[in-house]
Amino acid sequence: MKVLALGFLLLAAPLVASPKPHNWQTGKVISQEINSYNAGAAAVPIGGSIVAVPIRRTSNQVVLEANGYRFTLLEKPSKHYVVLAENSNVQFYQDGQWFVFLDINKKEHKFSLLHMEKLP
Repeated sequence: MKVLALGFLLLAAPLVASPKPHNWQTGKVISQEINSYNAGAAAVPIGGSIVAVPIRRTSNQVVLEANGYRFTLLEKPSKHYVVLAENSNVQFYQDGQWFVFLDINKKEHKFSLLHMEKLP
């Protein structure tokens, strides 16, 4: 039984241990806009009464040029948004529908595509 379990682990180890390599691309950040806005209020019961609590929403929109296209991207909601230097080159990869950037702590920040146009 131990031999069978060990054999299974040895066969499964390469599948778990080797993540898919990313196809890194380089792009130029044209602009970035981080906005915060009032999205209304939520009624929250506290004790025996109901209190209105304001809801704040934040968004991070980036315009990026890469591979002959201009992309407008929106970061997935997060507690900490990535800040990119305008007019600088950045590294990213695409994971399905997501454009993924790494911050200085190697944490992934996922962006969805809002708009795409071909550059002349």
